[in-house]
Amino acid sequence: MNIKEQKQDKYLLVTVLMMISFGLFMLFSASWVKSLDITGGESRTFFLTSQMLKLLPAFFIFFVLTKINYRKLQILAPFLLLFSFLLLVYTRVQGCEGDSCRWLSIGPLSFQTSDLARFSVIIFLASYIDNNYKKMKSFFTGILVPLTAILPVALMIVIQPDNSTTMILLAIVYAMLFIGGASFIQLLTIGTISVGAFTIAILNKGNYALARILSFINPASSENVSYQSSQALIGLKQGGISGMGIGESIQKYSYLPETHTDFIFAIIGEEMGFITGIILMIAYYIIFYRSIQISKKSNDTFGILLSIGFGLSISIYALINIGVVIGIVPVTGVPLPFISYGGSSLITNLMMIAILLNISKAQRKINVRKWRLRVDA
Repeated sequence: MNIKEQKQDKYLLVTVLMMISFGLFMLFSASWVKSLDITGGESRTFFLTSQMLKLLPAFFIFFVLTKINYRKLQILAPFLLLFSFLLLVYTRVQGCEGDSCRWLSIGPLSFQTSDLARFSVIIFLASYIDNNYKKMKSFFTGILVPLTAILPVALMIVIQPDNSTTMILLAIVYAMLFIGGASFIQLLTIGTISVGAFTIAILNKGNYALARILSFINPASSENVSYQSSQALIGLKQGGISGMGIGESIQKYSYLPETHTDFIFAIIGEEMGFITGIILMIAYYIIFYRSIQISKKSNDTFGILLSIGFGLSISIYALINIGVVIGIVPVTGVPLPFISYGGSSLITNLMMIAILLNISKAQRKINVRKWRLRVDA
């Protein structure tokens, strides 16, 4: 294989580092009120300190992954998928209630197992398509086999319950299968069936997801559910074009829940304004754009699919989080990548960026395979 060694994608690296720095800055502003509340008035930096401590293992893993040949992940792909499934099962049976069923606790540490599952599924699917690219037009090889391997993981995430993560995961899977050469008509058929099954599950009585959807369509139908969206929009309106000023948010004074996690973008808009919000959206676009450029220059199918899968994962999470805040998507528990408080999301996303940078170093010198993915179209 004829490969030309390149430097890492500096645009991607600089963008991510700037977003993490900005995220720490905004995390402190968005969380200091809540920090005082949970520490009994002793500390304003509880969440900031905790996030900075999470950055230590995150950057260590990031550094290691930038140095290891990403192709070695192909050997681990099926084992990572199996390991993720077993962790999801253990998380469910360890004894939990509500959202705690999404977290694996080991002493003082906790990790959201669906984040690792998302990472593992993308690696497994990229490896599978690389090994079977000549047969991807076949329904059995191109759709049935990979979905049969992935669906147990998706079902365990549904059971947690975490409907939004499951839907994002399946969207990434279908996109990767299509780009990898699977039949569009067959994917559309399976996708329609999947949406139908999801709809039936959501329509079950007592399903909180149904209340969120109904409150999105008609806010008056459930004031408790629509409250967060309403308060987020109030914050954005108060911020206007240039914002109320750093630290001047009103919504973080217990008006808007989860200001340091799911709704931190509302605080950014309130304090920093519409312009800063747009700049942040552009940063996510840069990440997606660079991932596509890396995929186009990658020297093998595995690298191409990894680049697309990781780029989609980060971009879709950002799109949905911002969509919730501005009121165009029903409320979900999706964090804003590199900005929201939380270690498992931060570590997983940095792992993806590290592998993207790793792939960017190995650029195609000549066409190593006549067959090309749809991404090059």
